[in-house]
Amino acid sequence: MGVSPMSKHFTLRTYQRVMLHSSSYYLSEDFLGKGTVRDISAGGWRIQGDHQVRLGMRLTLRMEYPEDTLPLEIDEAVVQWVSGKDFGVRITKVRSSATRRLARLVNRRLHTDSPT
Repeated sequence: MGVSPMSKHFTLRTYQRVMLHSSSYYLSEDFLGKGTVRDISAGGWRIQGDHQVRLGMRLTLRMEYPEDTLPLEIDEAVVQWVSGKDFGVRITKVRSSATRRLARLVNRRLHTDSPT
């Protein structure tokens, strides 16, 4: 029984995404890039950056957002897709305190952005 080509590339998102426009930095072993986080979920982010990344690259992320005085830091995220200057990352390593802050940010945005 074979696997169809479509199933290799299709991934069901299990996290709710919210739109955002926050400054960020992303760091690899070779460079420091600056970007804008366009949307987030508890499992990943979409970033528009000034430094080209590659599929599978491991990055450390840091995002500043107005709801908090401290930046949100993600210890490790893996690049899942790249389209020009935009790319998506899957969070693979994060401290529990950052996980809680990220969840609060997403929940706050979900409730703020929801139609009434």
